[in-house]
Amino acid sequence: MTRWVATVALLGATAWYVVAHPPLNLAVGRGSLAACPVVFGDWNGTELSFDDAVIDELKPDDLLVRRYERGGDLVWLCIVYHQHRRYGAHDPRVCYDAQGFLLDPERRVRIADGTPHGLEVNRFTVERAHERRVVYYWWTTDGLTTPDVGAFRQRMALSGALDNRSWGAFVRVEALVERGDAAADSAASDFASRVARALPRVFAQAERRGVATQ
Repeated sequence: MTRWVATVALLGATAWYVVAHPPLNLAVGRGSLAACPVVFGDWNGTELSFDDAVIDELKPDDLLVRRYERGGDLVWLCIVYHQHRRYGAHDPRVCYDAQGFLLDPERRVRIADGTPHGLEVNRFTVERAHERRVVYYWWTTDGLTTPDVGAFRQRMALSGALDNRSWGAFVRVEALVERGDAAADSAASDFASRVARALPRVFAQAERRGVATQ
């Protein structure tokens, strides 16, 4: 009887601790990405999470994963942020291949980011079973936003060598294909454009708080 009471008490204490101290979601942008908007126009975001194993593999200094919806459109946003890593980068095609997706050839498209010529980003599609997605991605660092991982790494290395500090972010936008690739491309392009316009302000706020420079 005493053992039973002790077991019940221990289980109760464990349950109370879990409720009072829920697991920390490491993918909600707690540092440099904290200012990333939850709402982009008529796109409304919901926080998601990554497995601990994935986070350990990426080794980010900050991470943001959200699902955004606009009517019947659905997109996912992932931003992986690194500090003080001269060659930090992330290859999304490797991740999709490891998850069993079939990848279509990659090409580059241009989105409206508020600059005269727009922003060139990478674009490809992935498919698995009855699921198909359009993927846009690019990298950004101090003074450079680019689809070219080589140029990104060179700028990171130069910043690290000259200033003894650097920061960089990988940005990925996925759109679920439900009404054909053209509709998914339209959704991905619209949302990616909003993100590209907002990120300079996000990182500027991080700089002012000293997050990106420490």
